[in-house]
Amino acid sequence: MKKILLVGGGGFAGGHLAEALSRRGHQVFSTDRAASAPGIVLLELGDEDSIRSILTGIKPDVIFHLAAQSMVPLSWEKPVMTFDINVTGSIRLFTCAQEIVPEARFIFIGSGEEYGIGCDLDHPFTETTSCSPQNPYALSKFSAGLILEQLAVRKGSDFIHLRPFNHFGPHQREGFVVSDFAAQIARIEAGKQAPLMRIGCLEAQRDFSFVTDIITAYAIMAETENHQYSTYNICSGIPRKIQSVLDGLLACSTAKIEMETDPTRYREPENPVLYASHSRFSSEFGWKPVITFEDGLARTLDYWRKKVSGNL
Repeated sequence: MKKILLVGGGGFAGGHLAEALSRRGHQVFSTDRAASAPGIVLLELGDEDSIRSILTGIKPDVIFHLAAQSMVPLSWEKPVMTFDINVTGSIRLFTCAQEIVPEARFIFIGSGEEYGIGCDLDHPFTETTSCSPQNPYALSKFSAGLILEQLAVRKGSDFIHLRPFNHFGPHQREGFVVSDFAAQIARIEAGKQAPLMRIGCLEAQRDFSFVTDIITAYAIMAETENHQYSTYNICSGIPRKIQSVLDGLLACSTAKIEMETDPTRYREPENPVLYASHSRFSSEFGWKPVITFEDGLARTLDYWRKKVSGNL
């Protein structure tokens, strides 16, 4: 059993990770900037005294740093806030951890967005690909990962940088493409929305994974004693158009639904194609995705049906 601290544990991935780690017998502590669930301890990454107090009180064996401003559109509107949270906050957390629990493994959750442009359907991103971030969010995650890795090398710290690609599933809030579509379909089925879906750009291709597959990879990194590299892609390795998300969800519904382009949702993608290879992680740890894309979409839509009906 390990003591594991989830910074940003009140979010979508953090909630799933806390549940998975607890099932595997670990003692899990979660913090977030809001009391989003019972047992979540309040923590602002700008409050160094609070960070020190939590690290001193828990003395974790593993720290997952999941806290971030993760909305790309918001990062364009508020780049200073995005960098304050994602870069400065990360440095503050890491340096406090180095001082108080220097033997703890620090797992930084980056993003596939860090790669930016440069892949096509025949050439997925690998961990050796040069990064060229195309939006403030992506740049902030890349910058944080780069700085933390430099600090870790200097101090000889146990540091891992994970780059998950798009993941979806129950409990993900609206504002992300799969949850946006699923929520609209569920409301239409329940008669709480006119049978009209408002959509954005459907041509971009992304690498989608169901959240439990991503979380299994995270848990492996908490438990393994040896690792060869510090950076790993966590992904499905399959590029899919946003249109395929919509088509897959509609295939799970019998509702008659029309489509309308919503200018507020339409955003030309900085990266037309964004997907990666997980061969480094899979070859080293034996991990592979097990939930099919279609099954994941069905599970997500069922979650939103229950949420819309008030049965959660």
